[in-house]
Amino acid sequence: MIQCCRTRLLILVLLVSISGCAALSVEQGGFNLVSLDEEWSMRDDLMKQVEQEYKLVADPQMLAYLNTIGRQLVAQTSLASRVWTFGIIDDDGVNAFNLPGGLVYVNRGLIQSATTLDQFTAVLGHEISHGAARHGTQLMTRQMGLELLGSVLLGDDPNQRQKLLAGIVAGGTLSSYGRAAEREADRLGIRAAHAAGYDPQGAIAMFQMLLGLRQGKPSSVGQFFSSHPLTEERIAHAERITAEFPDSPSLIHDTPEYQAFRKRAGS
Repeated sequence: MIQCCRTRLLILVLLVSISGCAALSVEQGGFNLVSLDEEWSMRDDLMKQVEQEYKLVADPQMLAYLNTIGRQLVAQTSLASRVWTFGIIDDDGVNAFNLPGGLVYVNRGLIQSATTLDQFTAVLGHEISHGAARHGTQLMTRQMGLELLGSVLLGDDPNQRQKLLAGIVAGGTLSSYGRAAEREADRLGIRAAHAAGYDPQGAIAMFQMLLGLRQGKPSSVGQFFSSHPLTEERIAHAERITAEFPDSPSLIHDTPEYQAFRKRAGS
C-alpha cells in the first residue's frame, strides 16, 4: 500500500512538474512520462482492444512463424528482455502497426504483398523499432495532455482508461509519429534486420513495391501511407543506411518457409 501511494505521488509530481512547459514532439527529443513497466502494464488491455477492433487470424502455424521472425529482430534491440507479441489482422489492406508494450500487428495483405522475406523483415523491423524507440508513449505524453495521461497511468477511472486505450488502438491517438520518428524507425529497423542476418536491401525493394501499389492500386495502401508517409527524402535516407552494409551471400533474401507463410496468408 505504501509503495502504491509512493508511485501515485511520483506520477502526480511528474505531471505537475511539466504543467507549465510546452509539449515536446517525438522529433524534439522524445520526452516521455511513461516508464517501461507502466508501458508494459498496458499490454493486456491493449490486446483486448485490438480483438474488439479487428478480426484476427488464428492460424497457429502462421502465428508461430511470425513470432519466430519477430523475436529474431527484437533480439537486436535494447528491449530484447521484454515480452513482445506479434499478431495478424485479417485484412487485405497493406498495413502494419506497433502499440505500446511490445505489440506488433501486420495485415494479411501486407504478408501477401511482401514478395520476399527480406522485404517483410524490413517492415517488421520498422514497427519493432517504433516500439524499441518508445515512439508510442512519447507521442502519448505529447498528445494526451497531463490529465488524460494521468488517468491512464493511475488507473483511477477504469472506464476512462478503457476509452483512452481504445482510442490508441483505433488509431486516433498514435496515428502519426512524425518524419523524424519514421526515419529513426527506418534506420533502427534496417540495422536490426541486417544484424539478424537478413538482406537490408529488402527495405528499398519494399519501398519500391509500396510506391508501385500507390500508383496502381492506391486503395490497398491508403491506410499505410496515412500513418507512414513515404517521401523521396525518406527513401534516400534508407538508401544511405543500406549502403553501410556490403553485399554478402550469407544474408537471407528469401526462404521456402516464408513463401509457405505467404501462401497460407492468401488462402
